[in-house]
Amino acid sequence: LRVQVPQDLKDREARDGMRAILLKVKKQFPQKPPLMDPVEDMKITDANFKKAMRKVENLEERLVKNPVHETQNPEVLHNYQRFEKKMEVDAAMQDVKKQIKAATKTVLRDDLKARLRILRRLEYTNEDNVIQTKGRVACEVNTADELLLTELIFNGIFNEMSVEQIVALMSCLVNGEKTTAEFVPKEEFTAALRILYDSCKRVTQIAIESKMPLDEEKELSKISPSLMDVTYAWAKGAKFSVICTMTDVFEGSIIRMMRRLEELLRQLAGAARAVGDLALSEKFLSGIVKIKRDIVFAASLYL
Repeated sequence: LRVQVPQDLKDREARDGMRAILLKVKKQFPQKPPLMDPVEDMKITDANFKKAMRKVENLEERLVKNPVHETQNPEVLHNYQRFEKKMEVDAAMQDVKKQIKAATKTVLRDDLKARLRILRRLEYTNEDNVIQTKGRVACEVNTADELLLTELIFNGIFNEMSVEQIVALMSCLVNGEKTTAEFVPKEEFTAALRILYDSCKRVTQIAIESKMPLDEEKELSKISPSLMDVTYAWAKGAKFSVICTMTDVFEGSIIRMMRRLEELLRQLAGAARAVGDLALSEKFLSGIVKIKRDIVFAASLYL
């Protein structure tokens, strides 16, 4: 069956002619026009297409022979309706998952933009997002807050401090233990602690201004100076039995903190070398030598 459709149906005469043709087709085929055969009528000779056609024909034949096909059984119809409902729910779930995925991508994209703004504000990257010297230093650290530690290095805070004081100050950033005892810093730690807190406030404030969802109090609470005295005494050569009496923190927690501290000092030594400050790098390495001894770094506690 082939029907010639006029290119322009705006003309009334053309529309009337088309209507007459359709009525003639409807009269000739009361039910519906026959389907075109892709192979015979459309001359499609592709082998894969013919194979797919045979599969479709087999499936249609099996569908017609199935006892459920065109059944009027109330139970079957009820189950079919339930299945249709399930498929609709599954489709709705897929749509929701796509929406969640799209929303997550948006959030991550906004988070990435905020982080890039922070790095530019702190001069870790330039306006073209090319990493700068401070950025290379930050890449060397991952045991504690790399931005805060990089700011401390560039502030020059470590230059005027002794090795033992540096070790004690860095313990604030790797100490995850809570203690009930109130901590009162020694006078020799006061200035360094103030700079540490001020630097943390500055970095956090820039992050907040850059649209990062941070809480200043929560960030400041990550600085835990409760084991400064313990670490300082250990770096000075005190015995482990002595430093354990200086705090109510468990011995295992002290050992865990010291080992994290050693890893942090090693990373800071690498960061100092990245900017060519070999003297500062030696300070950090000296700190490792002072704390890496005795039972704290024993391979096994079963001696």
